[in-house]
Amino acid sequence: MTVPAGSARVEAFVAEARVSGRVTAELRIVEAGEVKVAENGDGDEAELASVPWNPLSFASARAAVIEAETALDGSIDELVVFADPPRDAVGIAESTPKAIERAALEWAAGYAELVREACRRFDEKGGGALVLVVVTSERGPLGAMAAGALLGLAEGMMAVGTGSVRFAAIRDESDQPDLLARQIVKTLGEPARDQGRILRFGGRSGFFGR
Repeated sequence: MTVPAGSARVEAFVAEARVSGRVTAELRIVEAGEVKVAENGDGDEAELASVPWNPLSFASARAAVIEAETALDGSIDELVVFADPPRDAVGIAESTPKAIERAALEWAAGYAELVREACRRFDEKGGGALVLVVVTSERGPLGAMAAGALLGLAEGMMAVGTGSVRFAAIRDESDQPDLLARQIVKTLGEPARDQGRILRFGGRSGFFGR
């Protein structure tokens, strides 16, 4: 299972996952009030399930995981989250209280709840793998706050441990979705060598320490 549907990084990962023999479901980000129905792709994507997820709703995270399990014959073994918070350059003084609240709820609380729900399901089935990828970019205050929250989530998970869940966190500095996808599939297939720290991915130079 991977999120968010439609991004270049997710499309590259889905293609690489298919080559490795994986069957994948994408989480499609939706707003409150949108029709939330799982869909299948067309043509070459016919076997790819697209499951709705609203990051502003905790209930939606659980529903998305359950729908993804149904689409994937009753079980998910891996979750890959690609997080690329907004890159707007709006100053903090010009930001509205509503925008600040949304950034906190969507990127901190929303993604944390999706990760929690996936880890809970993995624990119930005896194990799983989770990769969190945070894209490195120049951002305004709210985007930087969101990225910092996600990296803080990763550091906290590593500090306390994730039980039966194999967890890896990556800061993507490459802007090369295809190379990143290959590295993620490789990471999913073997234990992380640098457990306990966030990895940085620089493209052809591969992973290097934070």
